[in-house]
Amino acid sequence: MIPISSQSPTLPSHNSLNYELLSLTAICGEVPCGCSARLTASESYRKKVVTSLTHDKLLRIFSRHHLRGYRLGVRGKRLLLQQEPERFAFYLSGCSDTNAIKSEVSRRVRLHRIAQTYVTMLNAGALIYRDEKPPIFSPTANGPFRIEHPCFYDSREMKEAELKMLKIRGSRMAGALFMSSRVFAVYNSMEFLPIFEPQVEMRAKVMLEQVCHAKISFNLKASGLLLSDSIDTLRMLLERAQTGKRDHFLLHDGYEHFYFLTNDFYGESLLWILCHPESIAQLDSLLQQDFQPPSPDSRFEHDALAGSGALVLFSYLPDIPRLFRFISAINFLKYSGIIVCFDFQADALRPLCGDSIELQIINFREFQKTFNL
Repeated sequence: MIPISSQSPTLPSHNSLNYELLSLTAICGEVPCGCSARLTASESYRKKVVTSLTHDKLLRIFSRHHLRGYRLGVRGKRLLLQQEPERFAFYLSGCSDTNAIKSEVSRRVRLHRIAQTYVTMLNAGALIYRDEKPPIFSPTANGPFRIEHPCFYDSREMKEAELKMLKIRGSRMAGALFMSSRVFAVYNSMEFLPIFEPQVEMRAKVMLEQVCHAKISFNLKASGLLLSDSIDTLRMLLERAQTGKRDHFLLHDGYEHFYFLTNDFYGESLLWILCHPESIAQLDSLLQQDFQPPSPDSRFEHDALAGSGALVLFSYLPDIPRLFRFISAINFLKYSGIIVCFDFQADALRPLCGDSIELQIINFREFQKTFNL
């Protein structure tokens, strides 16, 4: 840990936890205290860093209405603006939520949601800082831009494009994740079941795809990415859909692909895989060794065939609409099916399978070793 003088503070090194926590707080406005545990596994080191930053008045802890979060201290804000204005001025000026922070629970939860999303993106290897990313949403910047590394833009950055694009006020989108050949609208429901306003979210989708066409590529189609604190949210969403209470934006009318990941190490690892299509191809190839190729004449979506003739779906990266269609078709028509998933996903999927669907489990630790995660 780099010592910081209380008389003349200096900016911590970029590769330190001190800087990581300070800069995340700057771009998010408020970071839930629990997020710091996802930045380092060492509790003692984490406490030393927080103690150092708060002692030097670079960071402060704000607690109200059972919500605890880190906010920048006056010295921290001044230091970041003086030494790295190109990275932080956008967030630390004006009357934005990240600068003039309100104490209402709803506003703070929104800041916590975006902060949680930032940590997931950062740990998965996505670029998050403005001086590292192409200015895709800037109304004054002309494309086309080349995306060489995964880049995450939060919802406030996206709203820069509203000067020329469709307005997206009211959308629950936390941001957008750009890759070289894909773009994802990112939502984070935290511990809640997600609720979408279809018309609002469809406008947000149109705006995102307009930006893609204008700044990246005319052939780039957006997909959805839903983050959650618990894998049980996936089970509850699919159970709710099976009762007829379907979220049509999530399952049908929104994005062709809508992936589900958790805000933890599992989700970060799967997001890394999602950001590297060659790794998906490698894992699919390994799984295919145990099965036969998919049937080109089948009416049902599937990735392979078992020796028994059962249809096989690879769902280690749960694509919610695709998973729902597979489970619904197999259970309704009494076919035989197999869902391939990770061990940490099995308990959530098992209650949905009925008698017709078998789970085949991928050992997550073996997966980590294979892909050096």
